[in-house]
Amino acid sequence: MNDSPTPISGLGPGTMVLTLEGEMPVEWLAPGDRLVTRDHGSKPILHISRLRRTPEGGALPAPMTFHPGEVGPQGELTEKLRVAPGHRGLIRHPQLHEVFGTEQALARFCDMSRRNRARKDPTLGGLTYHLIIMEHHEVINAGSLWVESTDAEMAARLDLPPAVLRATKLFADAEHPPEGYTPYPVLTPDQARAFRELCPQEVSLLDLLTA
Repeated sequence: MNDSPTPISGLGPGTMVLTLEGEMPVEWLAPGDRLVTRDHGSKPILHISRLRRTPEGGALPAPMTFHPGEVGPQGELTEKLRVAPGHRGLIRHPQLHEVFGTEQALARFCDMSRRNRARKDPTLGGLTYHLIIMEHHEVINAGSLWVESTDAEMAARLDLPPAVLRATKLFADAEHPPEGYTPYPVLTPDQARAFRELCPQEVSLLDLLTA
């Protein structure tokens, strides 16, 4: 899917994000909006970077699109979540505990998918990824699934304003993680791929994602 050690993360067009005011399209979000986090109540957005090219000037990778199962008025599955391949989702499966000693973990979508490449969406139009910067690396609700906010590694590639750099603790947390703040281990690409191979063939990526 994407063999780069640091592929682009971010939420794609039309993704609905859960805020204190209800679900909103990611395009509508702005600094100060409070997002519902999985573990720490509502937390404000400090900054949103909107990428139309990679930070290095290259073309963006095609997004991965997920249908968490909601049926639209014509009986169709509505598109709820588009993410960059390098974004991480929260997964849960009994074998996670057997292999890694944890009930849940964060893993990149590109490492957990059995697709060889992201499928092109001819209806998508211009692609923008939205990278949500918060005080800490949080787990937020997007497309009715639990996914990460921007982590320190990706944030370091962005041209963040000085005020945001002063306000966020992402980089300090990466050096000295606050005890108990992020309860979910992050699977390396090799760990995620190995775990995916252990899962029965009939188990889909959506089955693994924690709703």
